[in-house]
Amino acid sequence: MGATRRQVLTATGLGLLSASLGQAAWAGTPASGAAQTGASAGAGAGADAGGTAVGLGPLVPAGPELALPRGFRYTSFGAAGTRMSDGLVTPVAHDGQALFAAGRDTIRILRNHEIDPDLPGVKQQSIGKRAAYDRAAPAGVTSSTYDLAAGRLRESFLVLNGTLENCNGSPTPWGSWLSCEETVDGIDAGYEKPHGYVFEVPSSARGPVEPVPLRAMGRFEHECAPIDPKTGIAYLTEDNGDPGDGLYRFLPDRLGRLAAGGRLQMLAVRGEPTYNTETGQQVGENLPVTWVDIAHPDPADAESFPGSVYSQGRARGGARFIGLEGAEWADGALTFVASESGDAGEGQVWRYRPTGRDTGVLTLLYESKDGKVLDQPDTITVGPHGGVLLCEDGDGEDEDSGDNYLRLLTPAGRIVDIAKVIAPLDLHHWSPEDFPEPGVVGASELSGARFTADGHRLVINVQYPGLTCVITGPWSTLA
Repeated sequence: MGATRRQVLTATGLGLLSASLGQAAWAGTPASGAAQTGASAGAGAGADAGGTAVGLGPLVPAGPELALPRGFRYTSFGAAGTRMSDGLVTPVAHDGQALFAAGRDTIRILRNHEIDPDLPGVKQQSIGKRAAYDRAAPAGVTSSTYDLAAGRLRESFLVLNGTLENCNGSPTPWGSWLSCEETVDGIDAGYEKPHGYVFEVPSSARGPVEPVPLRAMGRFEHECAPIDPKTGIAYLTEDNGDPGDGLYRFLPDRLGRLAAGGRLQMLAVRGEPTYNTETGQQVGENLPVTWVDIAHPDPADAESFPGSVYSQGRARGGARFIGLEGAEWADGALTFVASESGDAGEGQVWRYRPTGRDTGVLTLLYESKDGKVLDQPDTITVGPHGGVLLCEDGDGEDEDSGDNYLRLLTPAGRIVDIAKVIAPLDLHHWSPEDFPEPGVVGASELSGARFTADGHRLVINVQYPGLTCVITGPWSTLA
């Protein structure tokens, strides 16, 4: 990296939720290297290898699925295989989700199900028969109405049908859920229609909506699509991997009407075309960025060449990321993660803040140097108490076992353990070749962490086989 791009960091310039959250980058000086790289962010800077959460105490079993700090507890609902209110069976593979107000002490949860036929027992057919985008595609979105006061599920039903590998997504300012497909499979793979799109589902939906792929937002392996409520611009993350991934933005022709079309662009570092963020980055450095146009957001060769959209942007100087996953808009900035990037390949946490119509600043807030501290973050949420909650998608589902945690990147740049999956991975939902040897298996990843509006409850999923948990406790101690 050239010295011409190094800029003096200021606390106000690094804020996410507030100016203080920028300390994650500001703390990344030689005097506090643990916060800078994560390499030693263990016993002295947030978490140790034994699973101790600084300020919260050790994680202890709080139920069959989760270990939490003392004083925290959880209830669960929506288990895969249970019957929903519409008579359908709750699908497996709970992933990204959003919470919407649905009356006093009641929320509505729109939840993705990242299903593809590679999962054992899954057939190439839609969840239900009504309003299927593709009758051969087994994924979709469910809606669950949950009574917070009573701590129970009131009703649940399918609201998006016939999609594929609905991984993550984002809520819109106008009360809908953007569900993102993380695949570009289509006709060649035996499906009725092409996949790799974003679909919009109103939170008020009472059954499967008419599925409309938002083609102008691009056909690639999507993750998230958070929206800046002031401008209506959507920011999209990509998780394809080879030859690389892009960070995109979508400028709608009509605010709040994504289906009306718009323009797709890819982020580029000013003065350094085809910049590579994967390795060799410095925590706290401000990179001036701009955006380059994508001429063909829905390319005809997307299925045979999953990097087609990315390659268009790259040819115009777009920046390369690897493994872009969770993203959220908060306090005028986009926070997002690159799960497999960094010198150790254990993940990075980035922040983008616009400075003008077509300009902005990209800052690396944190980079993990040790998987025991932070192991490939996936879905995220920016917490109301400060910091960024990170759901790991690391070695927990590997053959040689491992752990998956919910971890917090604090405003001071520390990593704190919040939850750990303790239930063994259910091998009924994995192919035998994934675990050919007998012995200890790992644990499912957590996904879709979202706080209720008052900040008193965290709703989160155990992805496999699929369970939604509501965690309560002294969340204010994280402030």
